[in-house]
Amino acid sequence: MFKGLETWTTRRYVFFITWFILHVILFIFGVLRVKNDVNLINLNKPLNYSLWIARGGGICLIWDCSIILLPVCRNILRILRVSFLNKLIPIDENIWFHKITAYSIVVCTAIHSIGHYVNIFKMNKLHMAGDPGFPMSGGQLLYKSPAGVTGHIMLLCMVLMYTTAKQTQRNKSFEAFWYTHHLAFVMLGSLMFHGIGCIVKDQDGTCRGYRSYQYLLIGYILYIIERCIRAYRAGLETRLVKAIQHPAGVIELQIQKPSFKYKPGQYMFINIPDLSEYQWHPFTITSSPFEDYVSVHVRQAGDWTRALATRMGVEKEGRGDGGRGLQAAGGPAKKAEKSTELIDDRGKEIHVRAGFSMPKVRIDGPFGAPTEDVFDHEIVVLVGSGIGVTPFASILRDIWYRANNNMTLKTKRIEFYWVCRDLASLKWFQSLLATIEGSMLNVQLKIHIYCTAVMKPDQHHNIALHMNDDFSGGDTITGLRALTNFGRPNFGAIFSELRQGITNGTYMPGATQELMVDVAVFFCGPGAMAKSLRKESRLQSKNGVKFSFRKEHF
Repeated sequence: MFKGLETWTTRRYVFFITWFILHVILFIFGVLRVKNDVNLINLNKPLNYSLWIARGGGICLIWDCSIILLPVCRNILRILRVSFLNKLIPIDENIWFHKITAYSIVVCTAIHSIGHYVNIFKMNKLHMAGDPGFPMSGGQLLYKSPAGVTGHIMLLCMVLMYTTAKQTQRNKSFEAFWYTHHLAFVMLGSLMFHGIGCIVKDQDGTCRGYRSYQYLLIGYILYIIERCIRAYRAGLETRLVKAIQHPAGVIELQIQKPSFKYKPGQYMFINIPDLSEYQWHPFTITSSPFEDYVSVHVRQAGDWTRALATRMGVEKEGRGDGGRGLQAAGGPAKKAEKSTELIDDRGKEIHVRAGFSMPKVRIDGPFGAPTEDVFDHEIVVLVGSGIGVTPFASILRDIWYRANNNMTLKTKRIEFYWVCRDLASLKWFQSLLATIEGSMLNVQLKIHIYCTAVMKPDQHHNIALHMNDDFSGGDTITGLRALTNFGRPNFGAIFSELRQGITNGTYMPGATQELMVDVAVFFCGPGAMAKSLRKESRLQSKNGVKFSFRKEHF
């Protein structure tokens, strides 16, 4: 959570500081509530600070556990995203908020547990001294009371959940993360019954528990509603009609679901029961709403995606069954009848092996993302790194359809940057870019390709040979009019040149100069590159030009 704090936005800092202050207030409230309660003098006198600290940490823990499920209620967040709350709460960063809450639970659990372990030590001494106010020994409190049993169950669940939730562990085995993370329901269920043993009683013997179940139920009910919505939508008719094999280990799935309506830049969750009955994975939508299917591009990077490739008969680097291929049962997918169609050759259709059929697919969504707002701006900079280009596939296709069918479109200029680590990664997307580059109307699109890999001597030789072959003015690597650059883009110089072109009127000749020109920068890719883009967007925002940075999160 705290790795790379320099990449945090002002919004994140403000939210985190507010979050921290809220916990301080709750902690102080919990301490004073017990300390100043005259009816708890029977506990305040012998236990004092350890009791107060435990209760303060406990009330913070209840708050965190009551909302920990809210950031993963995707359908509820979709509604909140279009409300005014999106300006106050980082709804697009719901996973970051989920992690913030999880780390807060760790801290509050440590405070609460240490406080009560000290309390039990003191209570055991009083019990051994024969004090009638403490009838249970330390061992009985720890391992026989409801509070002790449920407390240790929760601690065990947390150890398993947190150790498998680390990014390195998730990359090694997503299965372990997925199943251990569902121990959260065991943990939260134990928390609801944590106070029934009523260890904290006043001098009259009245239980002074938190009644935490009243607050926890609110979050639980919302999550149950969320799961019911997911189950209903997942059960609607869905069919995988085609799978296309691309270079660099990328598989494109084309799915038909009549009830599914989406916008460019959104994402959805996919479940394939043949691979796992319960696992749902997020993927950015790469098709346009004008097409009669919804598509995603899946890169073989983890156990689930590799299992998908095996199920489809595809090898790691895209050298599996290919060629003519077969359609799913029911014949070929029909093309949408439009005045102008975007058609491109983007790979080989996957050959369905003998005795196999297309796997059953369930999808849930769509869900909003920052790139969904791309059409609200006249000047747009799209930056994708590797497979992070997928959100912009949908956006570029949709812009193409809108522009070439004379539809209203606010966007006038698009600067598209794609940064890849190797030449093979350029292949699966290049034909689509070539089609769009050669036929975009009403919108000026400029493509910038960057390859960061160190080329081998034989690659240099092959490029030199191809440059002598019927050279038609296109790039020898991608075939695009835009030439491939080698190395990393210098966004400081790029944004500076763009800003100067806007201010002197050469970038958009004839456009009315506004007091402040907003250039929207959308990015999808690794955090290190996001840090650089965010920094340059901030530094180059001057002289009437503002670069607004937005990063894809899911």
